Order: sequence, then structure tokens, then C-alpha cells
Amino acid sequence: MSTSTQLSPPAAPAAARSAPGTAPGAAPARRTAAGLPSLHLAAAVGNADWHLTAPLLGVLATSLHTDLATVTAAIGAYSLGQGLALPLWGRLSDRFGPRRALRWGLAVAALSAAVAAVAGDPRLWVAARAACGAGFAAVAPCAGLYHDALGAFADRRRAYARMMTLTSAVAVGAPLLAGLAARFTSWRAVFAVVALLAAVLARHTRALPPTAAPSPVRTRGPRLRSLRLLRSRGLWVLAGLGVAEGLVLLGVPALLAPTLTAVGAGDRAGLLVTVVYGASVCAGSVAVRRLPGPGRPWVLLAAGGAAGLLATVLLAVRPAVPVVFAAAVLLGLAWGPLHTTLQTWAPRLLAPGARGTAASVLAMSGVLACAAGVAVAAPLVERGALTVLFGALGGFAAVLTALLAGAARHLTK
Repeated sequence: MSTSTQLSPPAAPAAARSAPGTAPGAAPARRTAAGLPSLHLAAAVGNADWHLTAPLLGVLATSLHTDLATVTAAIGAYSLGQGLALPLWGRLSDRFGPRRALRWGLAVAALSAAVAAVAGDPRLWVAARAACGAGFAAVAPCAGLYHDALGAFADRRRAYARMMTLTSAVAVGAPLLAGLAARFTSWRAVFAVVALLAAVLARHTRALPPTAAPSPVRTRGPRLRSLRLLRSRGLWVLAGLGVAEGLVLLGVPALLAPTLTAVGAGDRAGLLVTVVYGASVCAGSVAVRRLPGPGRPWVLLAAGGAAGLLATVLLAVRPAVPVVFAAAVLLGLAWGPLHTTLQTWAPRLLAPGARGTAASVLAMSGVLACAAGVAVAAPLVERGALTVLFGALGGFAAVLTALLAGAARHLTK
């Protein structure tokens, strides 16, 4: 990246400098590590909220007196709200610190989930779900900043993998619990619980330090800083990596259940493949967390990329039920090494005062690319053009792996 795009941090005040005999940044890193459980719980609740709507579609349509298409639109609205809000939260976390941004985002999510729990109008309910996605979007850039503050690559990788283990376990359990809750109580109770948890976690953000990185220089105004960021090569590299990752590691798993339907499997197979994928993500994250020593980033990236590429090739060659389940396992295992390594390195493509923006751009690109990719792929799945579809996605998997392999020498920073 050229020096003209760097946003250099100001010198730390004397009171904030390390005490004699203490490694620079050791005390802030310890405080950040101590507060990470609160951040990880916020990420888990946000991921659970993402997965709640699908098992409740039929009940929601009946209760809100609308058709299935209207309530299904809430899934897209949630993703859209999340994707569009990510750069906003990234800039806010850089400007005001991740603790404030996380608290504000969780407050928005709590209020929106409460509105969704009491809404009687389907349009209001869909809008509330979009706002809820926008609120939980604050978790991604704040998580990027706090994990970046841990210092060494191995520490960042293990901490992020710990968060991925928790969120993937929640992704498996949340739809099942939501279905049971809707059956024995009410679907409104599900969103009321989300609202309560988000509100409690917003209050508990005090366990985190107020800032995880130096604030950006403010001598030339926020508009000029934003323009400089847009000219940054690192920002566009992040966007490209996010698009490739979103199409492969988010888009392909989203197409597994529709693919099973296209090859003649029933609805239960679609639910089962989702559970298998979530369990595989959890297993892959646990394996990454338990790796000894700093590890070699290029090995993790190559393993994740190869697993994703193999999954898409298998689906292109023979899109049958056993192959779909095998692909679910491969894609789940790919997520841990590839996504965790990418997320723990990505913020460092930009200067310290813009690393919240870096994390948000990567996440936004992935979410929006996934949504666009699934929308384009849906007609191909319906027509049975699975070989063409997964062959194209295999090409994206190869490009993603090649891009990351080329950048691997920077990943230990």
C-alpha cells in the first residue's frame, strides 16, 4: 500500500505507555483477552438471530396473515440490512472506539428484536428484521479490532477460532430451539429472548476496553479520510477477497438444501445437511484453535481453499445426495482454517486507524456477494443446471485460493 493511503496513529499519552519491565502493549492485550467472552457471546447471539427465521416461516405466515413469500423476504432484508450497515459500524468503531460502537449496535438490535416480537403487521415485522441485522452488524468490525489488539498472529488465530466454534455451535442449535419454542410457546417468545440477550450484552460491553487501537488522525476531517481510504489498494484487495469468500464459503453452503430438493430429496434432507454443515464448521474451528505454535498461515489457507475447491468440483461432476452431504462436510471444514486465518490478518491491510473499516469491508463484501450469488444461482438450481453452476463456483474457489496463497507471506504480521 502506498504511504499516501496510511492513516498514522498519534503517539500514546504517557499514562497509557507500558510500565518499565513490561512488554509494550501487554497490559491492554491482557485486558482485551479478559473481555473477549462478552464479545464472543454477542457474536453468538447475532449468529443465532441470523438462523432463527427459516424454521419459523410457516408459523410466521399464518400468524401475520400473509403469504410465505413475504416472510421469506425477511431473510433477504436481514442480510441486506446487515451488509449495508457494516461499513457504517466500521467507521464508527474507528472513530469512537469498538466498545461504544458495539454497545450502540446491540442496543439497535435489542430494540429491533423487541419490535419484531410484538409486530402484528408483516411489513413492520420485515422492517424490524432488517434493522436487527443492521444492529448485529456492529459485531464484525468490533470483533476485528479486539482480536487485532491481541498482538501475535497465533493469539489472534486461536481467539478468533474460539469465537467461530461458539457461533457455529449456536448456528446448529438455534433453529432447532426456535422450532421447539414456537411449537410449545410462541414465535414471539423467540424474538423476545433475542431482544433480552442483546440488551444484557449491550450493558456488559463494559468488560471490554474502550478502544482496541489508536484513534485515527483527525486533522483533515472525516470526509477527506474517507476519500483517502477509497483510494487505498488494501481496501479494494479486501473487497475482492470478501467477494470470493462470500461466493464460495457462504454462497455454496446456502445452495446445498435447494440442490437436494433439485435432485429429489425431501425437506428433512435439507434440514439434515444444514446440521451436518454446522457441525463441520464447529469441528474445523476446534481443530484450528488447538493447533500448536504459531502455525503457517499459507498451510491453513491452502487446506481451506483446497477443501472448498474439492467440494465445488464434486458437486459439478456428480450432484447426487451423498455428494451433497460430502460437500457440506468439506465446506464446513474449510471455513475454520480459511475464514479464521483471513479474518485475523485482514484488518492489518489498513493502518491502525482504519482497521475497523477493514474488517467491515471484508464482511460486507462477503454478505452482499453471497446474497447476489444465491439470487443468480436460484434459477439455475430450479432448472437443474447444477454442473454449470458449481463449475463456475469452483472457478471462484480456485481464484480465492490463488489470491490468498499470493498474500500468505504477509499473514504473520
